[in-house]
Parts: sequence; C-alpha cells; structure tokens
Amino acid sequence: MKNHKLCLCALAALLLLLLMAGSAMASSGTYGVIYGTDTLNLRAQGSSSSQWLGSYTRGTWVEINGSQNNFYYVRTPDGKTGYMSKNYIDQVIDESDFVWTALVTNSNGGAFLNFRAQPNYNAQVLGIFYNGVPLHVLSASNGWYCVQINGQTGYVRGEYVADWGRKNPGSSTVATIKTPNNTAMNMRSGPGMNYPVTRQFPGDSYVSVIAKGNGWWCVSIGGYWGFMSSDFLQEGLCAARDQAAQGGSGTANTAYAVVANPKSTQALNLRQYASTGSKVLAKLYNGTRLWVNAQGSEWCQVTNQANGMTGYVMTAYIQLHNLPSTPWRTVSHPSGSYVNLRSSANMSINNVLSRMPSGASVQVLIPGSEWTKVSYGGTTGYMLTYFLK
Repeated sequence: MKNHKLCLCALAALLLLLLMAGSAMASSGTYGVIYGTDTLNLRAQGSSSSQWLGSYTRGTWVEINGSQNNFYYVRTPDGKTGYMSKNYIDQVIDESDFVWTALVTNSNGGAFLNFRAQPNYNAQVLGIFYNGVPLHVLSASNGWYCVQINGQTGYVRGEYVADWGRKNPGSSTVATIKTPNNTAMNMRSGPGMNYPVTRQFPGDSYVSVIAKGNGWWCVSIGGYWGFMSSDFLQEGLCAARDQAAQGGSGTANTAYAVVANPKSTQALNLRQYASTGSKVLAKLYNGTRLWVNAQGSEWCQVTNQANGMTGYVMTAYIQLHNLPSTPWRTVSHPSGSYVNLRSSANMSINNVLSRMPSGASVQVLIPGSEWTKVSYGGTTGYMLTYFLK
C-alpha cells in the first residue's frame, strides 16, 4: 500500500512537471538571434545558476518555443533545447509581427471606394477612400476584405484593392538576391537547410532585411517572409555591389560618398534611422567610403563599403559622387491621380497639407521605405514612398 501511494505521488509530480514544461514549451514558430555578447549560455532551467548545457556565439539563430522568468525556452541549430537569457536575444520574429497590406486601386481614378460596416452592398458606409490609401487586411471571404484603418475595422470589395505586401517591423534595409546564373533562390520556414522550402524567387530580386544571423537572414518579399542563405544576398543596390565584385573602384558611374566631417578628428554617426535620436550603429571617420542606397538633402541611406553595414548619415557631412547636388523624384500615381502631401508620416484625415499631381517633381529630404520627407512648392511634408519614381 505504501509503495502504491509512493507511485501515485511520483506520477502526480511527473504530471505537474509536464504541465509546467508544456506552458514553457508551447510551439510558436518564433525565432530570435543572439546579440550583445560574444557567447550566450544555454541552461537546463530559466535561471543563471541552472545546469550549463552549452554556449553559442553572437549571431546564432534560435527557435523560441516559450519563456520562463527572464529566459526564453529555445531550440538551438544543433538540436539542443534549454533556456537562454532574454537580455541577449534580439529581433524576435513571428507571424504576428506582420500585417498584410493592400492599396485602394480603383480603375476609375477619380472614384472612391466605400468602407462598409458589414460585407454586403446594403451595409452602412463608414467612410470613403480614394486610390492609394493603404489598408491593413485582416481576412478575406467571398470577394470582401475585412480591413482596418486608423483603428476602425470594416469591409471593402476585393476587386478595388491591390496586394501591396507585408509591412515588416521597422526594417528599411534592402538586399539583392545574387545567385549563380540568376537561378531561383529558396526561401525557408526557418534559419537552416533542414527547414522546408516555402517559396522561390528569381535572382536580382530585392528583399527587405528584417534581421541577420550567422549564415541566414530573415527577409520579406512580395508579401511573404522567411529565411534565405546570406551567401546569396548582397546588401544594398546590386549595381554598386557588382562593380565592387569586379574590382571596380566605385568611381566611374556608381553612386558613392566619402565621409567629410569639417571637424576632421570627430566621427560621423551611422544611425539606424534618419534621426539624431536614433541608435548609433557605428562611428565613421573622414575618408570612409560609402555606397549611397537612397539620397536625401538632409539624410542619406548608405552602406559602408568596408563591412557592409547599412544605416543613415546626415548629408551635410559627406561628399557625394556621381549624384545630383539636389535629389529630385517624380510623383507617380498608377491611375494618374494626385498624391497627398502630409504634415506627419501617417494616414490621418486631418494632416493633408496639399495634393500633388502625378508627374510633379519633389525634392527628397529624407528617404524612407514607407514614408519619404519631401519638399513640394515650398511646403515640406511626408508622402508614401510607393508613389515616387
């Protein structure tokens, strides 16, 4: 009888442990990359004093399947499972970080699209939208899209919107697929050859880089996201990189810049975003050569030729080569309609400063992947980058 009770107690304890582990190990299909330390320990439990299971270097991808205290429960590339400190795992990525985006695209450029309370033609009209308005798509059924804009949810007809792609969390870095003979590039569901291929994309396609790790980058392209081998990705615009790979100096016809700080002993900050309050990625000293990915009169997006690091620098502190002194772009609307110039980088109905006709020239002040700061007719504001060519 005593042994029977001991067995029951042991079984209860085992069940409790399994339940606890289950809450920490719930599969999420989430990934992160080690940063901020040269090596990070893998431990048996969510505690720095727990049993040591191994160490992994900066840039290692891990699959995150749960958490305990300030630790993630992870699976490492070599198949081990355990806990790693959240303080040193960055760029946590999962499907919830992405929102499908579509643009209002009415064949009659001057017409508007009804935004309705329910998916039928008799439902209340909550608002009207003209071409070019981006909508966050929540679901689609029977020809209707359930969408969200400015916090309000409603329905629009699918034939009047065009898929625009997925909006990723804060990335403005662009890379080019460079495969031998421009063969197709595999996108995988996870950062390794053991993960299944989900899509294929042709060589010379551009991708948005969401996060980088050893051997694999998380990217988005054409409304899809996944992982690609970094061996076949070149950061920045391919033309400049092609010339560099062929041994060119980058001075013939390639857009490049050289750091030229008037205070020669001081470094120029390479920042994550085009703002003096943004994170400093690196210090650049006079003479440093940069590829220019996107030019603006106030800020440029550049790539350091020496190490491939991409970010933003203030234009006043670089010398531009093979580029115009003032960057002009053309407003281009698919239907030939106008594009709104806004006081801030959002779609609020109260921040429209003026309407710019398709074909108008604007001066680019700060380039961006989603919004670009421009000057038009003496007025400075923001417009959707999608409508610039």
